[in-house]
Amino acid sequence: MSAWSGVAEAYRVSFGTLCAGPVDRLLADALDGPLLDVGCGTGGLAASAASAGHPVVAVDADPDMTVVAAASLPGRVVGAALPRLPFPDDAFATTTANFVVNHVPDPRAAVAELARVTRRGGRVAMTSWTSAPAAWAGLVGDAFASAGAVAPPAQRLAPELDFERSPEGLAGLAAGAGLQPLTVTELRWTWEVPAADLWAGVTGGVAGPGRTFLAQSREVQEAATAAFHADRPADRAPLRLAAVAAYVLAEG
Repeated sequence: MSAWSGVAEAYRVSFGTLCAGPVDRLLADALDGPLLDVGCGTGGLAASAASAGHPVVAVDADPDMTVVAAASLPGRVVGAALPRLPFPDDAFATTTANFVVNHVPDPRAAVAELARVTRRGGRVAMTSWTSAPAAWAGLVGDAFASAGAVAPPAQRLAPELDFERSPEGLAGLAAGAGLQPLTVTELRWTWEVPAADLWAGVTGGVAGPGRTFLAQSREVQEAATAAFHADRPADRAPLRLAAVAAYVLAEG
């Protein structure tokens, strides 16, 4: 079962808006022609690409995510997971993978598959979280610490499968898959999110913070929730949190 199973709506209102930060850049770097969005989540990038005139196919491993994405992309959402995509070689002018490579069990095999389905001269555009501490994680971590929450064992890749969480590390995966990196950089933006929506992602079980929250007793969950909201009333303006990601645009 995917770590994202059953959390599509919680993701959409919370971390989905964070992950939308690089979408404009990815689409600006896309070539004309068919576009494949791998790890489409709830479908925001794919829907924007379709609105811009691209013939789009979107893929996600989680059935709940594909249901939400299909609402805005009927007939063009496929359930599949890296490193095995149900498409022929050289099928797409552009393949996007927005915060996907950092979640798969074999990043090198995943990027090789992105390269396989992208035509010669086409583009692969990828983002990944870096090793820099995330601003939102400090807020959530403070609430967990105040409540005495104990994190479950971390889910880490074996050293031989992992990669450096940086633009250079992501570019190394691209080069190893036979792609030619064109742009290797960091993207920075400000994530504006209501505190209630951020916490909804945590309580809804999204990714690592969500797994930590769900692993606690009800008493600890309630204490963490109270600690997070103590200084953040619902009517306060949205949080403005700095975000940074590795970005690589590569040519097939």
